Amino acid sequence: MRWAVERAGRTLAVATLGVMAMGDGVFAQAAADELQWLEPPQSERALAWARTATERSTAALQASPRYKPLLDELTQLNRSAGQVASINLAGAQAVRLQKTAEHPKGLLQTAARQATGLGPWRTVLDVGALGRQAGKDFELYWQPAACLAPARTRCLLSLHEAGGDESELREFDLATGRFVEGGFGVAKSRTMATWVDADTLLLGHTLGDSPRTMTGWPAQALLWRRGTPVAEAKAVLRLDPKHALFMPVDAGAGGQAVVAQAIDYSTFALHRVTADGQVQALPLPPKLKMAFAANATHLFAQLAASAERDGRTVPADSVVAVPLAGDGKFEVVYAARPGEVVDAFGSFQVTRDAVALPLRSGLALRVDLARREADGWRTTNLVPATPGVTPAVDSGDAEGDAFVVMRNGFLVPPVQELVRTTGQRAVLEAGAPAMVASALQVELRQARSRDGQAIEYFVVGPRVRRPGPVPTLMTGYGAFGISFTPAYFTTMMGGAYGGATLKLWFDRGGALVVPAIRGGGEQGAAWHQAAMREKRQTSYDDFHAVAQALIDSGYTARKHLGVFGMSNGGLLAAVAGTQRPDLYGAVVSDVPLADMLRFPEMGMGAAWINEYGDPKDPQAAAWLRAYSPVHNVKKGVDHPAFLVTVATTDNRVGPGHARKLAHRLMDVGAPVHFLEPEGGGHGVSDPMQRPDMMAKRATFLIDALMPAPAARNP
Repeated sequence: MRWAVERAGRTLAVATLGVMAMGDGVFAQAAADELQWLEPPQSERALAWARTATERSTAALQASPRYKPLLDELTQLNRSAGQVASINLAGAQAVRLQKTAEHPKGLLQTAARQATGLGPWRTVLDVGALGRQAGKDFELYWQPAACLAPARTRCLLSLHEAGGDESELREFDLATGRFVEGGFGVAKSRTMATWVDADTLLLGHTLGDSPRTMTGWPAQALLWRRGTPVAEAKAVLRLDPKHALFMPVDAGAGGQAVVAQAIDYSTFALHRVTADGQVQALPLPPKLKMAFAANATHLFAQLAASAERDGRTVPADSVVAVPLAGDGKFEVVYAARPGEVVDAFGSFQVTRDAVALPLRSGLALRVDLARREADGWRTTNLVPATPGVTPAVDSGDAEGDAFVVMRNGFLVPPVQELVRTTGQRAVLEAGAPAMVASALQVELRQARSRDGQAIEYFVVGPRVRRPGPVPTLMTGYGAFGISFTPAYFTTMMGGAYGGATLKLWFDRGGALVVPAIRGGGEQGAAWHQAAMREKRQTSYDDFHAVAQALIDSGYTARKHLGVFGMSNGGLLAAVAGTQRPDLYGAVVSDVPLADMLRFPEMGMGAAWINEYGDPKDPQAAAWLRAYSPVHNVKKGVDHPAFLVTVATTDNRVGPGHARKLAHRLMDVGAPVHFLEPEGGGHGVSDPMQRPDMMAKRATFLIDALMPAPAARNP
């Protein structure tokens, strides 16, 4: 009954009903309040609890007869299939961070660009060896935009310890394969930087008592000259501490860079900064998506709300550009059309005179090219849509005329191509098939949510079904305008579907379901905004509706239906298991948010108040509590089996959420496992770096959802 009342808009009444119902709400609130001691990541008491719970769950999962064969199979799959590295263009060369079973931390490699493709790959840095030499658990967060234009051989490497958000910044020379002696370097902190020119960085850091925003990120942008102490870097822009963060944007390094100042995750102010310290506000509307790119002449952005230009309304989701030189108005690159959305969350990719536009019509994707001509911006098709295939633009040559496009799908191995703005294409690398695609099929289906909205979803499952319900896994995200797209399990996007463990699931007759729920970006800004703050329940209603449709159609059954998710997807999974335990048989909640009345107090949660609401506001607290998993674990309920995973070093969300969720489930006697490796950060569920942990996850799901005779013995 609770979710029905919520959808009628009576959240305050629901909160009252929850307290009245057998005292369960009072018990839940009191228990949640008593668990604040689990929030500090490194507190001795919290760590002792986490270690004990992890040891117990590890022993229980490893005792399954399936665990060892699954671990062996996953280890072999890591060796044979590996993980596909995106190829990035950097001047006259290409660069990639290649991860293998032997080198799970990655090898930074370069290859010369040739007329017909690429020369042989050359390793310039072994990240694992670097960490061992330094006695640190380094991970490299590789960004090609951190390389100095136009040659792009000098790069700023961001080395993160144990997967946390803090990093060391070091200047590296791709040509020599060495760190630059006396080059730019910043000690471990929350650091962000880009080049302004060869001797100047636009920098933010949190060293010492440097000012910080409420999210713990740098609150000032600095100009740092080569050869001077970082303490002498000049502040050119200061943020209000209540703002989220700022992001430096590479703009060709010809004596300029751009600062994207995030007031929250949907409101921005943008500035051009020059090497002499001049700061110029760029004339863009404030309501933007977090998608920016620049070449030497223009900055590109996407509208999150409609805006006025010359007396005309430019619709939300349109792509705009602003000249970096002069005081010109923003220009309309692509005016959004009904039924079509530019899906560019993260960033656009640019060449010297064009921008790639990943366009979505329904759940079909294509890539168009926009180029500035004398009478305005013109678009042409660059990569046509292919059903079930995602054409992802991974890199652009900001000083040239080419992009790298990776095409792949749930059953389509990745192919990376060099695509020129003239339309010429050349294959750079093609991944070999790593599973028998003919045994599987991809379907596009539709369910009706509680309010009647049609929700499309992919079903990837056996082409020939065995008798009875199909063991099925559902996953999703549903926040911040992020869309999930078809992807092969060896790709980065495929990691959101479990990576190599997904093949283990398919091999045993399982299916995967990916719904396009509201809160995501599948249908543009309005689709995202339909599940923000007080409308968050809409996203969960959409997800439940798909689960109900799968059960009602006989495709699967509750005891064979599982759900998993990461981060906000981990929140989605936890809500599924606590709000509708009648629908799901197993839940994997990875690095989740789980205490929605305390999320601003953990990790960088304060940055997400605009998305979820402020729990200090009584009205917002009512709707947050109505779905907050920690507050909705109840006595006497037949909860699905839970596996809750997190890393001690996750300072993005914070381990307190996962710890509290697992503790509350234990309090009421629900079946729950808890795993907390002490390293790994927010990306702890990496099949390449932690195959043992992911084998435990596969064991949990197969044991819970594939009881004999549905399962094939591993």
